[in-house]
Amino acid sequence: MGKFLRILFLCITASTATLAQYVPTSGQPFQFAPIYNPAFAGVEGYKDLKFAYRYQWTAFGKNAPKFINLSYTIRLKEPFDLNMNSARTGTDDQEKKNEEVPNIKKTIHGFSINVFNESFGVLKRLGGGLTYAFHYPVGKKARLSTGLSVLLDNTRIDVNKLYLGINAQPDPFYESMVASGVSHTNLNVRAGVLLYSPRYYVGVSYLPLVNKDLKTSEAAFSDTFYTGSLQAGVSFPASAVVDVKPSVLALLQENNKLVIDYSVKIYLEQKLWFGVTYRDVKSAVGMVGFNLSERLAASYSYEFSSGGMQQFSSGSHDLVLALRLNNLKRLSPQIW
Repeated sequence: MGKFLRILFLCITASTATLAQYVPTSGQPFQFAPIYNPAFAGVEGYKDLKFAYRYQWTAFGKNAPKFINLSYTIRLKEPFDLNMNSARTGTDDQEKKNEEVPNIKKTIHGFSINVFNESFGVLKRLGGGLTYAFHYPVGKKARLSTGLSVLLDNTRIDVNKLYLGINAQPDPFYESMVASGVSHTNLNVRAGVLLYSPRYYVGVSYLPLVNKDLKTSEAAFSDTFYTGSLQAGVSFPASAVVDVKPSVLALLQENNKLVIDYSVKIYLEQKLWFGVTYRDVKSAVGMVGFNLSERLAASYSYEFSSGGMQQFSSGSHDLVLALRLNNLKRLSPQIW
């Protein structure tokens, strides 16, 4: 029995390796860009509240993985803008005066808070993080951003829900797990850099700047899985009402191999968008979203696998709801 339980715990922790050093499990990772790269915090010019729910591998039924993400991103400091801070004059005069404003007054201070909850059968995970980013203008429309985030998460296994079989014999290892619990708490600090404008972005992040176990248990837990990320994207206006937005998200694993998402989204008048993502782990994602107003948006994605897990995964669903508060300029999301 003891050997069986040890193997079981190793299998559970192996299956959660992709959860280590938290990045969202999502078919729409661009919705939570500050978690992948802290430098994204504050990019948008409004208060951005997002809620995401993912129901993964539906064939597992009640034991299927479920993920909840809640994030809130704001600007602690807006860039000085004569168009908003002075009486209106001619457009050319305003643009000229804006160019004369010192760059330090055009800086942005972004802040983001994220809370997440995950469950996968007997495995439960709860955590959250704080992110800060500083954005400095490096051109007429481009900015260079640097960010730092601190994340704290706790992963535990509900041992009481493990099924040991009919007439299972008492096992010292199992009994010790019941008595002491199976829990792991981790502190992670990460950093990122981002160069962006209204038409492009490119960023890199180093995820385990600090990766410290605050609490661990007798059961084995996986260590850091992702060591860095790369994000890049552009926007091509195909017409007055259509924007085509290809992008790439790459995650660097501990073995120095990249896991890459290749995506393209098409926006129609910034009110309706749809897109596809190909993941080189042999899965694909279809997406559709609606900007219901300048304050409210909703999107849905469906992911299906073509690899060895196809018979088990049978699709994953993602729903994201966004509330854009204080959107006085009626801004639409940028290319992410």
